[in-house]
Order: sequence, then structure tokens, then C-alpha cells
Amino acid sequence: MRRSRLFGYLLAILAIALTVLILFGMRNDLHGSTRAPSFLKSSRIHGGQYISINRQLMHHATQIPSVDSTPDRTIDLGVHIENVHQLSLKDKVYWMEGWYWLKWPEAIDKIIKADKIPLEQIIEFTNVVEEANLTETLDTTEPLYMAKEGRYYQLVRFSGRFYVNDLDLRRYPFVHIVLPLTIEPKPDSLSCYPSGPPCVALKPETDVAKMMVGQFADINGYDLNAVTVEPFLHQYNTTFGVGDLSAFNSVNFKLVYKSNFVAALAQFILPLLVIIGIVLASPTLPAAMGDVRLAIPTTALLTLIFLQQGYQGNLPGLSYLTFLDWLYLYAYLISIAVFVLFCWSTNRYNNADEDYKIDAEISINAVDKRVQAVAVVILILLIPFVWIIE
Repeated sequence: MRRSRLFGYLLAILAIALTVLILFGMRNDLHGSTRAPSFLKSSRIHGGQYISINRQLMHHATQIPSVDSTPDRTIDLGVHIENVHQLSLKDKVYWMEGWYWLKWPEAIDKIIKADKIPLEQIIEFTNVVEEANLTETLDTTEPLYMAKEGRYYQLVRFSGRFYVNDLDLRRYPFVHIVLPLTIEPKPDSLSCYPSGPPCVALKPETDVAKMMVGQFADINGYDLNAVTVEPFLHQYNTTFGVGDLSAFNSVNFKLVYKSNFVAALAQFILPLLVIIGIVLASPTLPAAMGDVRLAIPTTALLTLIFLQQGYQGNLPGLSYLTFLDWLYLYAYLISIAVFVLFCWSTNRYNNADEDYKIDAEISINAVDKRVQAVAVVILILLIPFVWIIE
């Protein structure tokens, strides 16, 4: 009866630990995630743009003010992202397809024609991977002249593989993934040399974030949380062997994805909690069942190793422990501690005289209860502690 009651208490405490984890996830979800870009609202942030249904946006990038320029030295830039796929956290890359369009005045057009700049090389993607695989297709062979605005217009379709430079996985599997698309002018004649002509500004179109994301930008397991547009000055710290240091007006388009809490909980956390629960419940078995007790933590250790190798194979090498790593570390230590406990209890019970086996079992049960209580308390405290420090 006592063991049944203790087992019930243990299940209740584990349920409390799971509830604490869910509450932390729900608290994080209160900042919002959206499944469809049509529900997003627009606003301004540090000279850039963002759209998000949440009231507070996680914004990690440091803003570097772009150089203001006159209208005759400004290129307007717009982007529409149609498709995002093949996200690899391990390689920190993803594939993206879409369109970008440029609008430039007569003064810029004279530079383009004088320097014979190909239309698809007016700008470049600075975070592209394997440029040979980047495709850019002109919508028209010649730019369109918009007489009303007095500017030239060129639409280009692009497809390529891009690098994710800011990947924070400390709270994995509950993470925000920021996928950047960084664009800047390519020719030196459109740069910002100190001794050169006035800078050519690359300016994102007003409210471009509202129409930036298409219908195929969803990623399995993640919800689109926000879209940001950040103009900044890209200052190179090299002369490339000749001349002065150069800088280019750049624009960073970012898609902010948030892992689906329920899916991450079911895929990564629940299997681990089941193993931890079985290990913590195993001391409720009678001390006389020494062989059975010893088999549980050893089996749990092998299972933990395979589970951890499974998810770590999809992650890059990290210099820190993720939230999930901390839970696995706890599970390893508890399994080892319970195994040592069972080695001691089995040895003590088997070496006790028949007349003292009952006393030995009572003593073993008392130690088992203390170990269970301490392990559960550590688990309950570990979840919020690691969540906060990460």
C-alpha cells in the first residue's frame, strides 16, 4: 500500500514538472506566433520595418544607421519571398526562391550604362552559399521606364542557397530561427568610398514587409512569427589590396520562425520524461527483485544515448548546452545514481541473513524514498532554472 501511494505521489510530481514546462512554453507563446502572414500587422523599428501579430518582437540584430542620400542617388528595393525549404540547422543553410525588384533614377541609369553593368549584377546577395547555384532570371531583357516617376524598373526572379549566421539554439527545441536575406549593391561605382562620389543608397520600399512573404514560406515544425526589414551600412574592414576602405548600403530581410511548442514537446520532451519517470519509479520495486531493478537504469542509459544521438545529428557543433542537453544530462546522472543505488541495495539485501532481510528491506526502502524525493525536486527546479539562464 505504501509503495502504491508513493508511486502515485511520484506520478503527480512528474505531472507537475511537465505542467511547469508547458506553462513556460505558453508564456513564451503569449508573445505570439502566426501561421499566416495575412494576419500580421505592420510597424516601424529603428528605421527598418517589421510585421508581427505579437506585441513584443524578439529583435537580436544591432542596427547600424544607413547613409542618407539624395533621391538621384537612391535605388529602391523590394522583395517577395515565394518559397522557403530545405532548412538545415546542422549546416546553417536554407533554400529560398522569390523575386526582387529595383527602381533607380536617371543618374543611376547613366552609371549602369557607362560601366556596362548587367542588370542581374546591380545587387548581390552577401549571404549566398555556392554562388554557382544561384540563379537570377530577368523578367524583361530591358528595364521598364516609368515616366510618371521618372525612374527605371527591373524585376528579377532568384533562387539560391543562403547562410544563417545568427543561429541561437540555447532553448532548443523551443527556439526562434532567423533566416536572413542580405542584399547590397555589387559594383564599386555604387559603393561608399570616402574619396568617391556621394553614396548610393539602397532603400527598401515603404511597407515592403507587408507583401514580402508568399504562400509557400512555411517550414515544417515551425510557425512564421515575424518579418523584419533592416537597412544598414555594410563597412568592410579591408581595402581588398587597393584603394580605401569601402562600404555599401545594405538591406537585411529576415524571416523569424518559431518552433511549434506542441510538436517540439511531443517529439523531444515527452519521450525523455517517460524514460526519466520509469527510472524514478523503479525504486518502488521490492528490494528482493534486485535483477529487475538493476536492468531498468542500464536499459534507460542505452535508450538515452540513442535518443540524444538522434536529435544531435540534426544540430551543428555548439559551444554551449541547449535546454534539451541539460535535461539529458540530468537523465544520465539520475540513471547512473539509481544504478549505483541498486548495486548497493542488491548487495546489502543478498548478504543479509534471513532473519534480517526484512530489516534490510525497510532500510533500503527508506534510502530509495530519499533518492526519489531528491531527484524529483532537482527536476522541478532544473526546468525553470535552465529556461531562465538560457
